[in-house]
Amino acid sequence: MHNLSDINTITFPCFEREPGELFVYEQFNGVPFDIKRAFVIKAKEATDRGSHAHKECSQLMITLAGTCIVTCDDGKGKASTTLNKGAEGLFVPPTIWAEQHYKPGAILLVLTDMLYCAEDYIRDYDEFLMFRSEGDVS
Repeated sequence: MHNLSDINTITFPCFEREPGELFVYEQFNGVPFDIKRAFVIKAKEATDRGSHAHKECSQLMITLAGTCIVTCDDGKGKASTTLNKGAEGLFVPPTIWAEQHYKPGAILLVLTDMLYCAEDYIRDYDEFLMFRSEGDVS
């Protein structure tokens, strides 16, 4: 089981040239896994999404625009990270409950190390706590 200490912010190369910036996301050069899937969430208004954990899938969340606050939970504690820079991503390993709080206009890119698999999701918080306790050998 992963814990909050396994969640980390990754800084990516940013090349600033007028009139903008170029961000580079490459597997094993910043992205800590082989990228299998990428998807984008665009929030037209303030909204909450996520509210689930993955049994095996790792995620890397990067804001392309706006602000997204990601709250991660390992069943014993919570930590929130504000994402608002294209050169920063939040690595969330499996077995961590994650919730995203989007500000209006936020665009979030999510890279994963697995293709979509419905069975990998834990969508009920009580089920998540049970899953965590079953895997806790301490």
